[in-house]
Amino acid sequence: MRIKLTTEAKNKLLVYAEKGKKIILDLDDGLGRFSGEGDCALITKFRVIIVDSKEDVSDYSIKLDSSLGDIYYKESASEFLEAGLELKVNPKTQLLVLKNDHETIDNSVNIIDFDVVKSK
Repeated sequence: MRIKLTTEAKNKLLVYAEKGKKIILDLDDGLGRFSGEGDCALITKFRVIIVDSKEDVSDYSIKLDSSLGDIYYKESASEFLEAGLELKVNPKTQLLVLKNDHETIDNSVNIIDFDVVKSK
């Protein structure tokens, strides 16, 4: 499957891709090594997590094709990732918006640089 990145969304992620980092589209459901246990909520919440190219992403074994290369996700996110998948930028909030042909999945997708988070 392919995910379309608008020019604005691509520009936000390009700096990480140029550094050779892996891009993960994470359903924050408490599963996977980048989700905290018990962090899941009753809402659908996605995040883009940027990790070093050497990080273990085996929990995120499925790949989306994009203009920046592979974007990884985990099996539990599959039900949301349907035809017409797109990441764009909300001009008011500057956050990413994840949508498909049928619905807006998440209006406020944050970008998290895992190297910065784990250094704190």
